[in-house]
Amino acid sequence: MKCTECKFCIMQDTGYSNYTVEGTEVDCIINMNPAFPVDKWYNTAKDLDFANICTRFKEGKGIHVDVDREDGSLLNYTDDAELKEIIEKDLMWEALSNK
Repeated sequence: MKCTECKFCIMQDTGYSNYTVEGTEVDCIINMNPAFPVDKWYNTAKDLDFANICTRFKEGKGIHVDVDREDGSLLNYTDDAELKEIIEKDLMWEALSNK
């Protein structure tokens, strides 16, 4: 298992635009992995293996945000009600949502 397979994973592409993605930063929306944020690096980063011991791991589709933020608010990147509730309650994620 990898953290990127968890519904609480948020991945943010980095680079100049959606055409020049240079990397993907991985974070946990419920702050379970103390090593995050980390670069995904082809899903081989050792810190992604934290999923194997995480007590809150829940298999599912997390949030993947493109460089250009074409969908706008972070809330628009998921249909999952639980994730939307976390984003709306957590000030850090809410701030990211308004970028």
